Formats: sequence, structure tokens, C-alpha cells
Amino acid sequence: MYDTNKKAEVTISVVMMALGLLTFFDPLGMAFNIAYVIAAGLGLYGIYGITAYIRSDKGERNAWSLSGSVAVTALALLMLWTALGNGYGTVPMLSTLTFAIGFFTLISGISKIQQFSSLHKNFVSGSELMLMSGVIDMLLTMIIFINPLISWFTMGSIWGLYLTMSGLALLTESSINTKSVYHAS
Repeated sequence: MYDTNKKAEVTISVVMMALGLLTFFDPLGMAFNIAYVIAAGLGLYGIYGITAYIRSDKGERNAWSLSGSVAVTALALLMLWTALGNGYGTVPMLSTLTFAIGFFTLISGISKIQQFSSLHKNFVSGSELMLMSGVIDMLLTMIIFINPLISWFTMGSIWGLYLTMSGLALLTESSINTKSVYHAS
């Protein structure tokens, strides 16, 4: 069992590093591929939310979670249909995903500024860092909204760096002999 897990960890780490390095060798192609994976993942997430709503008891159902799941599924299907419908459909899909990420960043910035306000009223030291984080999120939102396609390729490069480093960390962790930590033998 332990050897099987170790082999799987090594395999996954090598795949992660290869995908991460591919973003540096072919940033445009990998940005498109990442967009397809994210759009498909959003669709699966929405389908999971709809399924969870249907399977839950009637007293525990939440109409807002159902409507959110339907909206996410519809958005993912629309993006994939647009992208796969013609040769130039990938550009609108990238723009839509970038604007969605921009809105998440905007909401995060607003939330952090509100948290700063609450922390500052309670005289919590270091609350200024929360304000700075919120301001940086707001600036990042403006950059994303001004030029969504360039922002998408930049995020693709950051994800490539993240995949490479995470794969390296997983490979290092799996190559260290930690059998005694997981198994009492």
C-alpha cells in the first residue's frame, strides 16, 4: 500500500512539473488548455451542486445554492459551446473567465477592506496589512478589467510556476523516507 502511494505521488508530481514547465515553453497553448479545464471544472461543480440539491432532504434544500449551481453550469456550458463552436471562440471564453476571476478579486478586496474597518475599530494591531491587501486586490481588479486577455496569460504563467513548484515539493516529500510516520511497523 505504501509503495503504491509513493509511486502515485511521484507520478503526480512529475505530471504537475511537466504541465508547469509547459506553460513556460508554450504559454499561449497552455493558457487555452487551462481555460478549457477550468470551464469543464466549473460545469462539473455546477452539476455536483444540482445533484446535491436533488439528493438533500426537502427541509435542508436551499434555493440560492440551486440557482447558483444552475448559473455556474449554464456559464460553463455557454463558454465551452462558444469555444468549441468556431475557431475564434476561445477568445470570448478567456475573456469571460478573466472577468469572472476579476469579480472574485473585486469581492475579495471589498471584503478585506470591510474586515480592516472592523479590526481598526477594535484597535487590533497590524490591521493595516488587511487594508493594504484589499487595496492591492482592487488594483489587481482594475488591471484584470482593463486588459483581460493579457491578464489571462499572466495568470497562466503564475499557475505554471505554482504547478512546477508544487510538483517539486511533492516529489521531494515523496522521495524522503517517511514510512515510519505513516505506518507503525
